[in-house]
Amino acid sequence: MTNTKRNIFQDVDWATLLFLIGITYVKLYVKIAAICFYLVWLIYKKYKTTNFPGFSRFYFLMPVIGIVTPLLNGSFNADGYMFGYAMGVVNWLLAGIASYFLCVAVVNTPIHKLRSTVKVFFLFNALFSFGELGRMMIDSGQLVPYWYWEPTEYYGGSTGDHVKGLFSNISVANATANAMGVIYFVYHREMKWAILCVLVLLLCTSNLTLILLLLFLIAMLVLLKGREPKMQVLAVLATIGIVYPILSLNNIKYVGAVYTQETERKKEKETQPTAAKKAKQPEIGDFSGIATAGNYYLHKESYYKLPLNDSQLISYKDDLKYLQQFGTARSQSNDNLHLEPAVLKGIIEKWYGIPYAKTPLAKDPGLVKLYTGKQTLNYLNSSMKHLFFGAGVGNFSSKQAIKSTGLGWQGSYPTKYIYVSNDFLQYHLYSLMFVFSMPISEHSIINMPNSIYNQLAGEYGLAGITAFIVFYIGYIWKNRRSLKVSRYIIPIVFLFFGFEYWFEMISLTALFELIIFIDIYKQDEPIT
Repeated sequence: MTNTKRNIFQDVDWATLLFLIGITYVKLYVKIAAICFYLVWLIYKKYKTTNFPGFSRFYFLMPVIGIVTPLLNGSFNADGYMFGYAMGVVNWLLAGIASYFLCVAVVNTPIHKLRSTVKVFFLFNALFSFGELGRMMIDSGQLVPYWYWEPTEYYGGSTGDHVKGLFSNISVANATANAMGVIYFVYHREMKWAILCVLVLLLCTSNLTLILLLLFLIAMLVLLKGREPKMQVLAVLATIGIVYPILSLNNIKYVGAVYTQETERKKEKETQPTAAKKAKQPEIGDFSGIATAGNYYLHKESYYKLPLNDSQLISYKDDLKYLQQFGTARSQSNDNLHLEPAVLKGIIEKWYGIPYAKTPLAKDPGLVKLYTGKQTLNYLNSSMKHLFFGAGVGNFSSKQAIKSTGLGWQGSYPTKYIYVSNDFLQYHLYSLMFVFSMPISEHSIINMPNSIYNQLAGEYGLAGITAFIVFYIGYIWKNRRSLKVSRYIIPIVFLFFGFEYWFEMISLTALFELIIFIDIYKQDEPIT
């Protein structure tokens, strides 16, 4: 157990802390700078090297798998793809190098210094998060911005979206990292640190993250032995019970409304007469006959893969360049929106040649995340090439695929390198545009295609999934006897993998892998 009298600031490995902050920060150039800085540090300190962990091997293999389909399809002949592929490769290489450097750091650093480094990382992140809340309190003139509603919906239920912490990316990154921190500190009986993490998580108001954490805390309550850890779990649960209703009254109402809506919709489908379901057969291009459980949709291909407009000549790449250069899709009515919903609806109608109200997600509303998963499965089933190797780097579902459009959802992008593949265009780009055409309250992680699993399957096929199982999961399984706190963290992190393109973001994964390495290499080292 950690010596609570130790001064954590004296024990911090500041070089590793700076590296961890830099590699988890959103900007690519900061990640590269962090890698270069730590390389010099490792050489200067003459740290003992180690074999590449399975995580790094997985990362280094992915660009190789991801080049197969682009070569077969001639994607490299398309303007802009070479640049996009190179950017995708850089992300994979950075992730692999970062994972290796973290492994080397753990091997060469005493356990008490590693523990202190982790603590101070979460402390600095909390201070930064509280600072973001303070700024919003000043800007809004409200003591509790979570209760404040104004036309742009920047505050109110969306307040937590702007609590991004040291990651400066999305609030979900902050929320999931702190959920992991809660479990980590509860296991090590560090209640004040666990409470700190849960407070930051609550500030982010990520409902799904919180629900999953609650489930795992309840599991820990059952599985952990001893009175002290159980009392700490109860203290964390009590904190959630007190703080969450104060910050998230609007979110509670939203969750209740969604549950009621889904329940009523399910009842309607169950009570709808069979004859009425069969009465009208859908016409070509009409999505009124939607597939439900046990009911096959007549045009299943078109339900998951949007047909491109064949009534007019369209250059989708030129359209994207025009939208970026002239800003015609930027929201003029709401500063809190990136692109105007009405414009996105018009783009959907123009590109797919179907009235917006008759597109699949408009006709059959539900969890978009679930729909995009089915899109991915439909895509894999469309050909053997897609099944085995996917669409290739940046061609189906990834941060790079979104970034390459130049629409700004994943940051700025050079106009001359704008690129969009038909596979992305006909599958997840439609889903993404549909989500952002809805009200701000619907811009949730459960309504986004963003997911490691969509990326692995859609862009790398069975080859990528196999690499993930053999090298990433396999590395964890190989070292399973060494895992302590990690065994409680692994299940929730693998659920979090369905939230975002974490491998490209190098935020949640870096912290996760660091904790795994500490368990593997420092299990028997005493804390002095």
